[in-house]
Amino acid sequence: MAHPAEGPDPAASLWKGLAVLRFVFLAQALAVNLLRWPELAHPMAVWFVLSVMAAWTLLISWAYDAPSRRRWQVLSADLAVAVGALLTTPYILSEQMLEQHDFTVPTYWVTAPVLAWAIHRGWVGGVLAGLVIVPADLSTRAVINDSTLGNLFLLLLAALVVGYTSALVRQAATERARATELAARTAERERLARAVHDGVLQVLAYVQRRGLAIGGEAAELGRAAGEQEERLRSLIRGGSEPLGTATHGQVDLARELAGFAATNVSVAAPAEPVLVPSEVARELVAAVKAALDNVDQHAAGARTYLLLEDDEHGVVVSVRDDGPGIQPGRLEAAAADGRMGVSRSIVGRLAELGGTATSRSAAGEGTEWELRVPRVPAARATDTAPAT
Repeated sequence: MAHPAEGPDPAASLWKGLAVLRFVFLAQALAVNLLRWPELAHPMAVWFVLSVMAAWTLLISWAYDAPSRRRWQVLSADLAVAVGALLTTPYILSEQMLEQHDFTVPTYWVTAPVLAWAIHRGWVGGVLAGLVIVPADLSTRAVINDSTLGNLFLLLLAALVVGYTSALVRQAATERARATELAARTAERERLARAVHDGVLQVLAYVQRRGLAIGGEAAELGRAAGEQEERLRSLIRGGSEPLGTATHGQVDLARELAGFAATNVSVAAPAEPVLVPSEVARELVAAVKAALDNVDQHAAGARTYLLLEDDEHGVVVSVRDDGPGIQPGRLEAAAADGRMGVSRSIVGRLAELGGTATSRSAAGEGTEWELRVPRVPAARATDTAPAT
């Protein structure tokens, strides 16, 4: 069921259209009753009813003009006035007119409150309001024929269509507002990125590598530079929110990997968001970071390329560098010596998710890691890493 939006109502144009339609219905009711006035059983009573209808049309049009006045009490009163006008029909019309299935006193004017409920509360509210009008209309009929049932069906159909349209209008307004906000955030990040520029990030990365290489107090300075670089990159890409805080636990992996982009790191990802469970994203991003750290440590200055691919079974991240490559047997020798950095930080993480981490390398041709993981993380029941 649709609910009225806070602030300006996206369906304001529908309310304006209803106001015009209400006056059209009033004019039609006046014309019909004027033409048959000599035949009415109580002709003076019809003018009283029509006067009330005219005054109510002016009042309710003013009330609906402001969103703050479109409350359920007002809409209920609108519906009650329509039902009251309908119930005067058997008294005002003559027996012959009732037997001939003539127009009710308010004619189509009673449609307006139903459409008001449809605009305000969606198709459910409109249909429910229509189901209030239907028995009131039937109670005034001496004869119920196909024309009666057809008109009432059209009333309910109009409520359904208008209510569904109002819901679509509000949904479109919400999506437009979200897109506008996203565009504003993107523009702000671009402005910030231009102000900071990659030169600052490159210097921080260089200080981090050199500090760690020199050791001692310089290593502490390098670690501090690395922390500031990571914070600055997060600020530029809008990553102030922690990983895994997306709606329903889904994280846009493409956005997370975009944060690794730098002067020596190129990132390619689908244009559409690649949503995965936060647990999968957290471990996969950590594995990618470990692979990039290996490049910085063993192939300083090499250019690295990240490629994210998405299919119905899962996601694949390729991390390829143009460094000197890994000598054959080096990873196996490291594992044999008890140095499990790569095995635990990359292969182990993917294994716990039910995925695989495969490396391909040759001397002088760089190294490529292919990280393949399903969208739904597997049970963490194994510590055995797949072969690389």
